[in-house]
Amino acid sequence: MKKTRIPLFTKFAIGISLTVLIFGLLNALIVRNSVDHALNTEFEKRGYFIARAVAEQAVFYILSEDPAGLNSLINEIKAIDPSIHYVFVVSETGDMLAHSFPEQVPKGLVLANVPDNDFSIVSVRDVNDPAMLIRDFSVPIMSRSVAYVRLGILENDIVDHVKETITTLWLMVAIFLLLGLLAALFFSYTIATPLRVLSHQSQNIDIRNIQDGVRIIKGATLRLSFKIRRVFNSADEIDLLYANFAEMLQRLEQTHNTMNNLQQSLMQAEKMASIGTLTAGVAHEINNPLAGLRIGLKRIARKPEDAKQTIAYIEMMQEALNKMEHVVQDLLTFSRQSPHKFEEVNACEILQKSIKMARYRIRRNKIVIEIAPENCPHKILIASNRMEQVFLNIIINSVDAVIEKQKHMPGLEGKIQISIRESDGFSMISFRDNGIGMEKVNVSKIFDPFFTTKKMGEGTGLGLSVSYQIIKDHGGEILVESEPNEGTVFTVVLPNHKTGEEFSAKAD
Repeated sequence: MKKTRIPLFTKFAIGISLTVLIFGLLNALIVRNSVDHALNTEFEKRGYFIARAVAEQAVFYILSEDPAGLNSLINEIKAIDPSIHYVFVVSETGDMLAHSFPEQVPKGLVLANVPDNDFSIVSVRDVNDPAMLIRDFSVPIMSRSVAYVRLGILENDIVDHVKETITTLWLMVAIFLLLGLLAALFFSYTIATPLRVLSHQSQNIDIRNIQDGVRIIKGATLRLSFKIRRVFNSADEIDLLYANFAEMLQRLEQTHNTMNNLQQSLMQAEKMASIGTLTAGVAHEINNPLAGLRIGLKRIARKPEDAKQTIAYIEMMQEALNKMEHVVQDLLTFSRQSPHKFEEVNACEILQKSIKMARYRIRRNKIVIEIAPENCPHKILIASNRMEQVFLNIIINSVDAVIEKQKHMPGLEGKIQISIRESDGFSMISFRDNGIGMEKVNVSKIFDPFFTTKKMGEGTGLGLSVSYQIIKDHGGEILVESEPNEGTVFTVVLPNHKTGEEFSAKAD
């Protein structure tokens, strides 16, 4: 199941935002309750003291039956504090002794707070303005048998104070949230940027040029993200990761170079092994011209005065020398560790060179080689010396397979059919023999180093392994089909669309 990719900044932002929001919500609830409770307590104390002060001062005016003075007292008290909405004094019988209303006191208000003890507080709403909340205080004058003071103070101030406090708190939450997002951006940049560089490099390592990767890694440490992190003047896990990654690249380069050297050594060893296999054929190719040279020299020695005979034998001897020179030159060319130059060459030319190297064994064991088409026009982009080694290895294996089958079927006419064709931008060279074949279990192991089905001392087990690697370096593949006692088909598949530069880079 493919995981959804979430950027580091998003994770930081979500985490910080949730933390700040939860913290802000909890604080808003706590602060609101605390502030509301504190303001209400202070509000009620204030209302009680004002109402009690009015009650104490009203005693004189009530006893002296001075309604004008009582009204004056009430209006003075209301004028002192704008939050006082009304003040009135009611007798025990319900008669209005004095009030601060411009007109009459609303009847419903008089009955809204009839105290049944020494002190009573209720909340009411103004009938003319329902949005206006009023806290009504009722305090007796001397005793309830005389009268009591009713004081109404607006509650909107408390609500406004609570709202203002909560608004301030949420503003602080918003500021902290913004700071948290900036911190998330900062940390994600200083952490994610170096990690992105490492990720990109790990996915795009060029095994042929490790030093470029090392330079990029070292260059990344000079970027702003690293400079910001180094403000703290200390190394952390990312610095350690970068150092380890650069060290790993260095080790990878050393391992790659060692493997390349080993591969070259294996290829050269396999060439030498192939030469050993072909020694009998080389000896035969040289012995025949040497025999001709020996006969020519004897004839010339017998009749040195016969100029015509001498010239004829000298020409024959020259041909024999040329033939030996070609044999030796072919052998030296094949065995030499020459630079791998990629070029377009005719596939048949390379095949003929490989067949020529093994022709003694082919003729000796009466094996027929057929190439179709004979004059193939196919041009393939290859390193000739390497591909010649591949074709020779395959031909030698086919010859050995035919020889092994001839041991069980004397008189068998050995046959190796080579076909060249193109398909979908690929050149395919197939080698089909009628040899002993292989079990399926061996087919899967045939390209493993040192694996061989031959007897001890008859094969190194490196030929096909080296051939496989050479074909891979060319960007191609080598396929095998085989059935016991039916024969084997090797198919070399090479791409046509690559460039020589790409191949050269792989081969070096």
